[in-house]
Amino acid sequence: MQATEMAIWSAMAGVLLTLAVVATFDMASRPTLAAVRAWVSMLLTGWVCVLMSGLPLALWPSWQLIDWLPVKASLGPLCGALVMTYLGYWSGLRREDRLVKRMMEPGAAVLVTGTFGLLALVLAGFDAATVLPLTAALNGLAVLMGVLIAVRSVTLGDAMARWMVMACLCLAQMTAGLYAKGLGLAMGNVYWAVTATSTVGYFVTVVVLVRGRNREYRRLRRQALGQSPSVDLPTLPWGAQLVPRIEDALWRSMRMGRPCLVAAVSVSNLYAYREAAVPDPVGDILVALAARIRQLVGFRNVVGLYHQRCFVLAISAVQDPKRAELVTDRLLRELRMSVNVGPDPLAMAFQPEVSIGVVQVPAGTGEASAVRIINLAEQLALQALDEPERVLQRTWVGQAPTPIAVVPCLAETRPAPL
Repeated sequence: MQATEMAIWSAMAGVLLTLAVVATFDMASRPTLAAVRAWVSMLLTGWVCVLMSGLPLALWPSWQLIDWLPVKASLGPLCGALVMTYLGYWSGLRREDRLVKRMMEPGAAVLVTGTFGLLALVLAGFDAATVLPLTAALNGLAVLMGVLIAVRSVTLGDAMARWMVMACLCLAQMTAGLYAKGLGLAMGNVYWAVTATSTVGYFVTVVVLVRGRNREYRRLRRQALGQSPSVDLPTLPWGAQLVPRIEDALWRSMRMGRPCLVAAVSVSNLYAYREAAVPDPVGDILVALAARIRQLVGFRNVVGLYHQRCFVLAISAVQDPKRAELVTDRLLRELRMSVNVGPDPLAMAFQPEVSIGVVQVPAGTGEASAVRIINLAEQLALQALDEPERVLQRTWVGQAPTPIAVVPCLAETRPAPL
């Protein structure tokens, strides 16, 4: 290996080692399942990349006496299965999207089965020139499925998944380049530099995205328990800002030929809290309720405030016909739990009284007015206050909603800063 090429792979290995140390500290400081997943994926995939580059064999010639072909044939597809599975967890689509579910489970099974097949070929005496192209093809299948999952996340409204698509494209170049190196192809230092850069780009992007999403989940858990002040929550879309978000969800559902759920959550006793020791009880209550709703609907769906006593959420491209019942049951169960308002140990419990109105917009409805649908959902939520289940549902048929005898709270303008 020439000095220039060794410098390229050494720089790549140095970055991967640094990221592995960061993942190790994360797992040690926060021993959660997500941290363990990131650590395992980082170590296994990073080690395969360094091994395929040939750098360890160049640095320690005695390693050339070891037969590394079983490791190269097995760890590559297994890492591909791990990456694809973890991507499903990261996107949140593993349980929600039928396409991703049908892709992940058989795909992981194919990769694991293919790994055993490759090991059988190695044990049967086949050389690297036969086994590694098959390994590269199997890894290419994993990369393709990863790209499809990331693109599906973007299509369903996850803005952060755009960066994951870029990471998967870097993964494709990384896979092609490293297996070209493993097969001994003379591609030149420029190509090896592109491969090393793509490898570093993939790992850095994934680490940043995973850490960012895990941080969001931790923040939501603290806020849902009333352990985080209102200033920590980014401002929710409210009023007129919320309408284009709902329009996007309706348009996305129409484009995919799927129904859309628009729900309004009315908090009827929001202003009933009168403890003088709490400077901003409304803001703290809204923070906790918004975090609970976000935890239930995920990051790809719309959550906002129509006004202070009315949350609005939109779930686009619904695939489960029972999704409305499942969502409303979980919302009622979670939002009815008391909210601790005020600093510990003087925190006081606030018991929210909520009701939910759900408007189901069927597939093929065409252009629908987001404002009219939101107004109908809010009217249903207010009517549901008198219902024992506290939930009312209606299917949108494109007609103007029937007015009800409700006096609007005209004094409400912009919500308190969140």
